[in-house]
Amino acid sequence: MPSHFVFITDNHHQVGASAGEPGKAPRTQRILEALVPQVNALSPDFVLHGGDVVAGHGGCDDKGDRYERAIEEAARILTGLTAPLHVIPGNHDRDPVDGSFARFTERIEFPDVLEIVEVGPRLRVALANVYESELPGVHHGLWTEDQDRLLREAAASALEDRCALILLQHAWVLEPRRLPDGTPIGAVKRCLELRETIAGCPAIVAVLTGHRHRNRISVVRDYLVADTGCLVEAPMGFREIWLQDDGTFLTRWHRLDAPDLVKSAFASRTEEQNDRSEGEEWDRNAEIFLPRLFDLWN
Repeated sequence: MPSHFVFITDNHHQVGASAGEPGKAPRTQRILEALVPQVNALSPDFVLHGGDVVAGHGGCDDKGDRYERAIEEAARILTGLTAPLHVIPGNHDRDPVDGSFARFTERIEFPDVLEIVEVGPRLRVALANVYESELPGVHHGLWTEDQDRLLREAAASALEDRCALILLQHAWVLEPRRLPDGTPIGAVKRCLELRETIAGCPAIVAVLTGHRHRNRISVVRDYLVADTGCLVEAPMGFREIWLQDDGTFLTRWHRLDAPDLVKSAFASRTEEQNDRSEGEEWDRNAEIFLPRLFDLWN
């Protein structure tokens, strides 16, 4: 029943040369090429990708076939992973021309709305696409009523089967700040409704997100939210995660095994920016007891 997996997110792959960042394209390919053997060496049961596989809409100046080539390259390299890979879309995975996912899904599959996958004994992952029903220009996505209904149904089924359920989506569910009138900003739209649903569904033990390129672990009521740093810039790494029989969530942060790329990434930003992206030690390496997981598996 214990589960061991890897969570990667925000590698923003692109090809050719970007006008703003001429060195970024070859760097993103090297990132993926370094990532795959490093993940394989950990022998995870499965791998989750939190979105922004490529630097499409809003992420670069690609307007021709470079978006399609970036998808092809990323897909080709990621097929080198030996464990099953499950992907959700990010805001930059959209086509930079028409804002659609049509060309992306020809090569990399992800859910239209919300899909439940069995990833291990008594463990399921809810893969959410928070961008399909949102305007292309809105970066944080929208949690829809349909997704809310589907998640509640999946959580009820998981509870009946004594299965733990992890929600995977690109955008944060905990807003970094609010406007004076209390409106949450910086998180997925309708984040308050989503958190109400999670609170009422004891089978949901954790939420995994990327998007804002920061490591942050929060315990909310009796479930966990793990926001995760990116690969394309500092903190330049990924999470290894274990769910254990005794109800423990254990995570370890792995820096990309490419010292020159890491050094360059950290040198390109201020120490304050790097510290914010890295998070505290607790946000990278933690061992947390999850009452919901314990109750489900015991």
